[in-house]
Amino acid sequence: MSDSKKKIPVVPPELVLTFVLVTILFPLWGFANDITNPMVAAFKNILLLSNFESSMVQAAFYGGYALMAIPAALFIKKFSYKKGVLIGLALYSLACLMFIPSGMAMSYPLFLLSYLIMTSGLSFLETTANPYILSMGDEATATRRLNLAQAFNPMGSIVGMFVASMFILASLDGTSETGRRQMKELAENGTPVHLQEVNQQIKTADSLAEVTGIDNWQDSKKLFKKAGELSTSLKEGTFLLDNAHAAEVNAVSKALAAQPTGNKFKDAASAVAVVLQIKDKPLPTPAEAKRNDLFISDRGLELTASLNEEQPLLEKAGAGSWKNADQHFSQAVTPAAELSGMFAPDASVDPVQALTLVATVQKELNAAKSVLKTIPTAGLKKYFATAGSDLSTIQKADLSIVSLPYALMGGFLILVVLLFAWKLPATTQGEHEGGMDIGGTLKRLFKNATYIEGVVAQTFYVGAQIMCWTFIVQYGSQELGLSKATAQNCNILAMIIFVSSRFVCTFLMHYISSGALLTILASGAIALITGTIFIEGYIGLYCLIGVSACMSLMFPTIYGIALDGLGDDAKLGSAGLILAIGGGCIMTPLQGRIIDLPAIDLGFMELASVRASFVLPLICFIVIALFGWRTYSIHHKKEKA
Repeated sequence: MSDSKKKIPVVPPELVLTFVLVTILFPLWGFANDITNPMVAAFKNILLLSNFESSMVQAAFYGGYALMAIPAALFIKKFSYKKGVLIGLALYSLACLMFIPSGMAMSYPLFLLSYLIMTSGLSFLETTANPYILSMGDEATATRRLNLAQAFNPMGSIVGMFVASMFILASLDGTSETGRRQMKELAENGTPVHLQEVNQQIKTADSLAEVTGIDNWQDSKKLFKKAGELSTSLKEGTFLLDNAHAAEVNAVSKALAAQPTGNKFKDAASAVAVVLQIKDKPLPTPAEAKRNDLFISDRGLELTASLNEEQPLLEKAGAGSWKNADQHFSQAVTPAAELSGMFAPDASVDPVQALTLVATVQKELNAAKSVLKTIPTAGLKKYFATAGSDLSTIQKADLSIVSLPYALMGGFLILVVLLFAWKLPATTQGEHEGGMDIGGTLKRLFKNATYIEGVVAQTFYVGAQIMCWTFIVQYGSQELGLSKATAQNCNILAMIIFVSSRFVCTFLMHYISSGALLTILASGAIALITGTIFIEGYIGLYCLIGVSACMSLMFPTIYGIALDGLGDDAKLGSAGLILAIGGGCIMTPLQGRIIDLPAIDLGFMELASVRASFVLPLICFIVIALFGWRTYSIHHKKEKA
């Protein structure tokens, strides 16, 4: 028996070309999945969406799987694997090419439709490719054949992440989201940037007054920390509003622009090394040091340039009123700086003095606001219109950057369609063995507890995976101040860990049952995602990166457990597991909605909304752990009995 098994080839020689062609599909959908995850952050910044609105990218993307998985399974059963592949590639190509008119029209709904069509095609490909590979040869080598083909999927994922980081996120216009929103407010409502900034600083001062108005606030670590953060923000905000270094903006901007451009691949690797604390943070260049000294940050320089452009217009429109407002700006700087100084290391806090200083800053800012509101803006329509046209130009350029890789992929896929139509055989031996009793199959599947629980677990797993890989960008940027490109590079690192862990876990499956291994992996994910939620700083980010090691074998393990022993029912059953990929379309927007909320007060600590949002992946991993435990302790024991 063993001798005959050894002689059975994994792929028969006559099917090697077919196997290679179909295996190409695995990295193709991996690319689509992982170039799309960071687009949630990109669309948010470009089109000025909320986190919930931008996460509709994932709702549309994974909605296609939920929409087409069952129809795709029925289609390939009635016709053939080849036709299923060609339909899938055609839809994938069409969707990619639709990015061109979507970008030109600056239409977010059109982009969402493109994603929905794209994954309708990917649903055909995934539903077709797995059983197609299984049919290419002897049943005894089917699992090895499928594992070999699936090994190429992460390669496409890594390329997708790499393209998103190096050629999209790193190439977008450097105007901050705050700056873009101010341009939008200028164009739509005619609110001067000075007034927008004053309103923001008044909110900060009011929040600080609320904290420092609580009895013994200085004795609470949570309140003391919050007051320190607010006072720093207030100090920087009033400093920039005073615009003491207005005359040096152009010189600093030119010096920064004149700096030599480094190798972006090397810079990206260096940035990740700094994040991982295996390399010291590089010292700022002279131009960067001067920027930081005079304008605090890139955003401070950007804001000052906007204030410089607007100030002469307000002076002209407001006659003597402008000088009055400018005087209030200047008078707010000193008390704000004194207040922030109370929170310096080894400094002492006088609660009464803090309240007095906050009240002084509030008084000056509100006085400046009152003056600014009296300045007539009827003569500034050209200025407001220019802000709108500048924003539109930036958005169109950014959307063209986003669209280009998809459009190139669409053109490439046309060639792939032609190749497959020419070289892929019309049928493969064994692909249509037996009929499909849909009614009977569904009844048996719904009575199979292991299968039903597997579909539920797969839904939660895909949701957890997409949430972790999508919102690592927001976590890194909002919690640690990383650029979106650097945060996405951390995601590439997570994928490398994911791929490496898959080989380790595959080896462990020789010694540990699938149910037990799934329980162990899910338990590890629960511990790490808890760290992501409650541990501040880089340790929380490391926990989020590390979760990928635990996720590495979850999808195929759940897939295998759910379909184990189903026989011919697995053909329709596998479509149910592909449909479960739609879990990403439900949970990702929910996480985006949580991120849009203000910080959550837990009593013992204040939890930033982006960290709190990872409670959703935590719930998902708990569900997966329960499925693994039930598989190990209940379902397998019943089978043995």
